[in-house]
Amino acid sequence: MKNIKESPNEIENDKSFLWNRRWIFICGMILAFLYMALAPSSKPINVMILVLLCGIYGYNEYKIQHLFLQRHLNKIKRILPEDIRIPANMPLPYVILGKQKNIILYNEAFAAIFPQKNLEQADFANLLQEYKPNVFWQIVAIGDTAYEIYSQKSEVWDSSKNETIEVYSLCFVSQAEKKLLKQSIEEQKTVVGLLFLDNYEEVVDSLDESRLPLLTAMIDRKLNSLAVSVGGIIKKFEKDRYIFLLSRGKLEELKEKKFEILNEIRELSVGDHIPVTISIGIGIGDESLELAHKNARAAMDLALGRGGDQVLIKTGEKYLFYGGKSGEVGHNARIRARVKADALWELIGGATDVLVMGHKQADFDSLGAAMGICPITRTMGKPCHIVLNTVSAGIDSLYNKIIHTEGYEKLFVTGEEASSLLTDKTLLIITDTHRYSMTEHPPLIDRAKKVVLFDHHRKSTDFIDNAVLIYHEPYASSTCELITEMIQYFGEKIKLKPIEADALLAGITVDTKNFCMKTGAITFEAAAFLRRNGGDSIRVRKLFQNDILSYKIRAAIVKNAEIFQDKFAISVCEEEGEDALLVTAQAADELLNIKGVTASFV
Repeated sequence: MKNIKESPNEIENDKSFLWNRRWIFICGMILAFLYMALAPSSKPINVMILVLLCGIYGYNEYKIQHLFLQRHLNKIKRILPEDIRIPANMPLPYVILGKQKNIILYNEAFAAIFPQKNLEQADFANLLQEYKPNVFWQIVAIGDTAYEIYSQKSEVWDSSKNETIEVYSLCFVSQAEKKLLKQSIEEQKTVVGLLFLDNYEEVVDSLDESRLPLLTAMIDRKLNSLAVSVGGIIKKFEKDRYIFLLSRGKLEELKEKKFEILNEIRELSVGDHIPVTISIGIGIGDESLELAHKNARAAMDLALGRGGDQVLIKTGEKYLFYGGKSGEVGHNARIRARVKADALWELIGGATDVLVMGHKQADFDSLGAAMGICPITRTMGKPCHIVLNTVSAGIDSLYNKIIHTEGYEKLFVTGEEASSLLTDKTLLIITDTHRYSMTEHPPLIDRAKKVVLFDHHRKSTDFIDNAVLIYHEPYASSTCELITEMIQYFGEKIKLKPIEADALLAGITVDTKNFCMKTGAITFEAAAFLRRNGGDSIRVRKLFQNDILSYKIRAAIVKNAEIFQDKFAISVCEEEGEDALLVTAQAADELLNIKGVTASFV
């Protein structure tokens, strides 16, 4: 609180101002009356003189009142504490009220809210009837706009009255402007991105050495141009790796354009070489840049796990996916297969027994891959069991052949039985899935001390990340292909039984749709290896045979199909039962054989 007295100069200036104005007015009155006395017959002129005198009198009194009002306001400004004075050029509407809610001070932004009102002597209670006194925060509607009002009560010392008075400072915040401000703040937050060249080594091997600097320069120029266009920065920290920063608002622009940089990099060419593909992991962390970088790394790991050539954005626990159109790329696949084979051999050697578990509703790839583990454990003298709760209609033919094979009569156990077999020395191997919830018996993962994972599906967000060995290759046609690759590196010490080779070959055949989809050189090499080691394509084909009822149901689905927009085949399976899911899948595949059909729905 402050006690401010008026200075002598202020008082003298005010007296001089009042005396000058009154002296001018008195002189004017004397001259006017003298004229009217000397010329009484000039009535129109006399009337004009009286009107002029009244005008001069009114204007004089207005200026006098304005002077005292201005002096009063200046006095209030001086005695108000610093924390409730109106800052210069404050953009938010601001007003200071007296104890009786009379307006003392306000800024131009506050006056703009009430453009038709005379605010200097206005009663705030009448001006804004919705206002509730002594409430720190409230929302009121003024016209079509909602405002948040923040109020503060203060006490100041009034020297003229020799007492403490109460004043209230009110700040108005438009909710619409507040929303825009919050949006602007969000858009200015920094996000962290990682960018990797997926297949750098493969591109180098396929490119003439003299052209490599040119291709590298083209890639760098394209990425730098992208960074400049979005107002960001990008830094190359390895020959095939970059880190970049940009605002969240500019990230939205890239999302709207579906990250065209993926196609632009893929189209770069300096000759006959493998197209360059990139993966981008972007992290958003509201709390810190450290969290944003952590999210970017997690997004990049998932992008590479899904095969590359795509963009993943991670914020919190949510992921957004863009791209991934060029198909998976194998990165030094043979080297990794050999490394994983050696690691698996050591893990099985250090275990007392092995449990193999696939996914729910097991298919040929899941069961075939599990069977591929059996010859390895048999060679090393380790007991092995496959966890299978229910036998789906699709694999019953293979299942029946397995359980009637010598030595495999008690190969399969349920999830509960596997729990009783599990010890600290048990090795749990998961095949054809990397998702916790999709496994045949998830509690086994929680209890197992050592978990190994083999899968070829694109990586999802609920990845089993506590495995001691992960062989996850989206480039592969099937998990059976991955297992077969590793078996080849064990050499002649692994001897396959015909049922094991058939199971692996069946898994590859189904997932490649008879070697038509997602096949590569390694796929055919794996099939040839299995054929040399006892696999038989005729026996495998018989595993896929259906009974006459299933065949009729599938034929009915195809017969009743309708073609929509010349490219979509749509049909319905009227039958119910255990075979319905398998038959509908077979029918959907069959519909894709129709000329012009690009997608089928059953």
